[in-house]
Amino acid sequence: MRVNIDEIKEAGLRRDWDVSREAIDAMVAGDQAGYRAAAPAHFEAKLDKFERRVRVAGQGRVGLTAPCGRCLSPVSVDVPVDFELTLVPADEYVDEPRGEKDRNTGPAAGSFEPGQAEEDVYTGKVIDFDPIVREQLLLALPSYPVCKEDCKGLCPVCGANLNDRECGCDRHVPDPRWAGLKNVKP
Repeated sequence: MRVNIDEIKEAGLRRDWDVSREAIDAMVAGDQAGYRAAAPAHFEAKLDKFERRVRVAGQGRVGLTAPCGRCLSPVSVDVPVDFELTLVPADEYVDEPRGEKDRNTGPAAGSFEPGQAEEDVYTGKVIDFDPIVREQLLLALPSYPVCKEDCKGLCPVCGANLNDRECGCDRHVPDPRWAGLKNVKP
């Protein structure tokens, strides 16, 4: 969705829009958990303009599916995507320079100042919400989806789902530091 900032009046502007399954799949493509969209998502946003800055409060829910990280069973996840951002025109955005003593002295703890954590930049008169929604969705994703907290996973020997049944395999992994002593005769 795109919004022209001239549409935002003194009372603010409310917008709602749907994001297709294909667009959600493109947003989560490459995620290690293998998320896929279960259905289209619906988002709502309230925009307020303060001179040239735009304050955005948005929310939505995205239904996703992924294989369980332990047993590979399908998992459905309902991810809330709630965000508040201040969008600053690119020509007004000032990246605070760090002090002389902090320059080139090692890795920085962050790439932005704490006051800029909820700021983003826009150019021109049109704000594109797709990159904002993508970023917020990726930040909200569970990194390791599981079908249930006490999921037992798969047997490393035969591959059986241990939630369904015990397979009886010997899953004891000997300590490799003692492996040389197994050949010693008493």
